[in-house]
Amino acid sequence: MGFGLIDFFAISLAGGLIGFLAGMFGVGGGFLLVPILHIVLGIPMELAVGASVCQVLGPATTSLLARKIRFRDLFFPLVITGGLLFGVIAGTGILEHAKELAPIGVNGKTIRMADLVVLVAYFVMLLGLGIISLKSARRSDDEISGALLKKYFQIPPLVLFPGLFDGKLSIPLIAWFGLGLGLVSGLLGISGGILLMPTLIFGFGIPTHRAISCSLVIVWIVAFQSTIAHAWHGNISIIIVIALLVGGTVGARLGSDLNARLKGLQLRRQFGWLLLSVAFMIGARLVFLLAG
Repeated sequence: MGFGLIDFFAISLAGGLIGFLAGMFGVGGGFLLVPILHIVLGIPMELAVGASVCQVLGPATTSLLARKIRFRDLFFPLVITGGLLFGVIAGTGILEHAKELAPIGVNGKTIRMADLVVLVAYFVMLLGLGIISLKSARRSDDEISGALLKKYFQIPPLVLFPGLFDGKLSIPLIAWFGLGLGLVSGLLGISGGILLMPTLIFGFGIPTHRAISCSLVIVWIVAFQSTIAHAWHGNISIIIVIALLVGGTVGARLGSDLNARLKGLQLRRQFGWLLLSVAFMIGARLVFLLAG
């Protein structure tokens, strides 16, 4: 599909918003970008997903440089990399299969299976995560330090992550978590930050600001892997990606500067309301598609 100057400008504005969120919350922003590109700007779902994972590399790189990531922040991301790769391959394959299926008819309307699968998955995920984030905003980092995953899933072999959190963490648990994270990334076009933040904070007990640094590294890795997978299937439009990066790299730096001035409770509360807002937009789109 062709793009004019107005389309390029509109997509650049979307990229600026996503870059700002990437730096502020330590997420890639795909959870917001894919719905905006598809629902608001009318871009085909597979191109929205492909462009989303590809453009994350720009703002994620900017955010990493702005936060001055330390060497200790690389230990956990490197351990999870293998699981991420297999998950990305699986998620991309599911999207390709849905894209090849015949459209279905509901109340006289024709709906592409790829659109339906991705929108429903987004709605369920964002609604659940938004509720969890708002509930957790009433608790401090100290109150949530008793992480369930770290406490109850001590499957050997175990490993220490000095400077990140206390105690040991199971290597198999990290691998399976990476597999699930990569699958969601490949299918939905998100870099994983939206799932990483709740899991790192509430599952592993990592303090909010350290979790953001760790999340940004993993976001970059999974975005790189997903970009290669979607490029292989022809789901990436360079024009869309360039437009997103024009605004995204600037927005990411502004978001990182704001993040440094906010407390963990403020970040979680704002993040939760953002998730619920996007879930509402997707829910409205689903009602429009399925209503008679």
